Formats: sequence, structure tokens, C-alpha cells
Amino acid sequence: MGDESTEAGDGTGQQPGGHAEQQPGGHADLLREMKVLRRRARAARHAYWFPLVLFGLLTCLSVPFYIQPGGPSGPAAQANGGAPGLPVLGGFSGFLVHRYLGYYWLAALLAGLLLTLLWYRRNARRVGLQTPARGYVITVAVLTALALVIPPLSDVHSPHWLSWLQHLQVLWPGDLVVRGTFPFVIIAVGLWALAWAERSRALAVIAAVYTGTALLASLYNVENLLFRLGWNPAPGDWDLTSLPNVLLPALVLLAAGAGAFAVQRRHRTAA
Repeated sequence: MGDESTEAGDGTGQQPGGHAEQQPGGHADLLREMKVLRRRARAARHAYWFPLVLFGLLTCLSVPFYIQPGGPSGPAAQANGGAPGLPVLGGFSGFLVHRYLGYYWLAALLAGLLLTLLWYRRNARRVGLQTPARGYVITVAVLTALALVIPPLSDVHSPHWLSWLQHLQVLWPGDLVVRGTFPFVIIAVGLWALAWAERSRALAVIAAVYTGTALLASLYNVENLLFRLGWNPAPGDWDLTSLPNVLLPALVLLAAGAGAFAVQRRHRTAA
């Protein structure tokens, strides 16, 4: 009896000790599983490939507004025709951009925001997780609105009590607008806001690369780089020298969107 009670006592003593040894491992496994579930949920929620591809396509659709007739009827005719009605979004005629380019980008940015918002709502219903894309939409909408109101308000001949409006000139984005590529900068800022909403490091990297591309296209004639590589379009009825400044940002968005789509599809298939 004494041996049995001793064995029983030893068994009872080992069980609490065994639980004590397994408890930390159990907490570690639980935390590991929670991290895995959180990572899977975040991967399932990611849907930023759509706005990347969408704005890449919208940039490609803007190409006809950047192609101008060559020869004496091109730049001179545009200059005599007056400056674009939306200079921040449409640039200046001296850089071979169409005076209706600003109106295209106004419609494209607003349509892109609406489609992106609808896309994220659809994705939230499909995966059961919602991405807070409202900050992205507000950021792009506010920048677009400022691009519309700053030029007329800063140039208006207002009464003395409205003279403070002239101080809005400090918000003028300077040389970023002359080539008609400032909408690329607006898209870049929106991508940063979307990367924060998505909590995605990959999208932050994409936003950084695209921001550099947008600034390059806005401040430099990218065709100069292609000239050194042998690209030299023959003079003809149309001037194509502004196309590299447009197509380079578009290709970055389309390539990044295609890659993001492949990665996100693989993650969902694995889940």
C-alpha cells in the first residue's frame, strides 16, 4: 500500500511539473499560431494590385494628350492657343502638352478613386476583411482639389481683405507641373497613403520606386537617356519625344501591379 501511495504520489507530482514544463511551450505555440493567422489575414486583405494596374492603364490612356503635331504648326500653335485651363494638372504648352490634358487627368483621377473605392468594398465582402482605404481616397481627392483651386485663387485680383489668397502661391509645386506630369506625383502620394492603410512593406517599396520615377518624369526629359541608348525618332508629323516621360511611370505601375496580383493570388491559393 505504501508503495502504491508513493507511486501515485509521484505520478501526481510529475503531472503538475509536466504541465509547468509544457506551459511556456503552449504559450509560444499559441503566439506563433496567432502571428501566422494575422499574417494570412493581412495577405488575404491585400488587394492593392488593382489600383496599381488601374492607374497604369489610365496613364497609358493619357498618351494621345502628350503627342503633339511636329513642325511649325505644333508648339507654336499650342502656345498661341493659350495656356491649359488646368495648369497644375495639365502643364504648359511650351512643353508640348495638349491644353485639354488637365481635364483628362481631372476625370481620370476622380474615376480612378471611385473605382478603387468600389474595388476595396467588393474585396471586403469577398474575404470578410476590410482595408481602411478611406485615407487613400481622401489624400488623392484633397491633392486634386488643391491642384484645381490654387492657380485661380493665387492669381485673382482680390480686394484688400482677401489679399491673403495671394499667399497660396507658396503651395505652387514649381517645376513639377511644367511637363504635365504632376498627376504622377499625386498618384505617388496616394500610394504612400495606401501602403499605410494596407500595412504593406512591399507596397511601400513600390511607392518609393514610383515616387522616384514620377519626380524624374516631372523634372527631367527622360528622352535624353534614350537618346544615349540610340533612340532617335525621325522628325515627322507627330512629336514623340514626351512619350518616355509618360510611359516610364506607366510601366512601373503595370509591372508592379502584375507582380502584386501574382503574389496575392498565390497567397490566397495557399490559404
